[in-house]
Amino acid sequence: MTESGVNLRGLRQHNRAMLLTAIRRAGGLSRVELAERSGLTQQAVSKIVPELITAGLLDEQQLPAAGVGKPRIRLAIRPEARYALGAQLDRDEVQVVLTDLLGAVVAATTAALPPGFPPVEGVAAIGLGVDRLCAGIDKSRVLGLGVGATGPLDHRTGVVRDATHQPGWHDVPLRDLLTALTGLDVVVDKDTNAAAFAHQWQTDGPTPATAVVLVGTGIGVGLLIGGRLYRGPRTNAGEFGHTTLSYDGPRCPCGRRGCVEVLHNLANSPEEAARLLGIGLADLVQVLDLERIVLAGRAVRAAPTVYAEAVSAQLAEQLPAPHWQRIRLDVSELGEDVVAIGAAAEVLSVFYAEPQMTGGSPPAQ
Repeated sequence: MTESGVNLRGLRQHNRAMLLTAIRRAGGLSRVELAERSGLTQQAVSKIVPELITAGLLDEQQLPAAGVGKPRIRLAIRPEARYALGAQLDRDEVQVVLTDLLGAVVAATTAALPPGFPPVEGVAAIGLGVDRLCAGIDKSRVLGLGVGATGPLDHRTGVVRDATHQPGWHDVPLRDLLTALTGLDVVVDKDTNAAAFAHQWQTDGPTPATAVVLVGTGIGVGLLIGGRLYRGPRTNAGEFGHTTLSYDGPRCPCGRRGCVEVLHNLANSPEEAARLLGIGLADLVQVLDLERIVLAGRAVRAAPTVYAEAVSAQLAEQLPAPHWQRIRLDVSELGEDVVAIGAAAEVLSVFYAEPQMTGGSPPAQ
């Protein structure tokens, strides 16, 4: 294959992915609309669309006639054409979901894990969940497995560096272990990043500067900056839970004193825990000039009103701002599978060739 041939093939693949992305985001488009949105010529669209239909990726839907003339045909993604798997590897359980090509959850499974479980047990639990959800499915239609795990970790290599609160999780090649076990392409990311990506995936249009705050067995944030997920040059941005609130406070498992996470977890009530979280988030807003905060995770799901009201009150008290600096505060509506859903969406984004990161991080392989 000549260099020009390789470039032409790459361009054709890029154009296919671009058309699929445009159709997914719009929920369906006619060929004319597809050419307008993609910027490709009608001729190019007419060449690519039949290939996508033949591959089983698109359905043709006849729309009601709007006056005289031939009824229009709308092109829509065929959800069952491909699947993606997503998993959350938490400190006490593993959740695995199977999604269709549009990111909708088709099936899910959860399994408890003992305190301090070793890497081999966590990997085996994910593998068992994958086997359960893929039973009866042609595995060639499964695009891959995304995993949201406790950091710090290296998203580029899929290596868990030193997972906090998890002894024995030092330089664990999680991606390679899961690839060998499942035979699938695997993407490993921090659980907070996966949660943020789940919210980004559902957005069609500009995204405000957002912190998705995951409050569960630990506390961290996933950052959506400039319309993309920001991981940082070492892929470990968002370690918000280890921001110091009290320099002489209780010792945190990370080694510091008075971190947001340890103070939150030692609070006497959900109200006090949420208030402390809000104090920390006020600093985060000032540092990053955030426009929106999304609260997620099991602690928030257990007391959503308490967290929303307490965090909102602290933001108002700590950041008395003019109207143009007001912060939008939301409680996530994605439920307990938010991390697993986001991890699956990262796999889907590779298929659709959608950009998903900044800050020096290369695309997921």
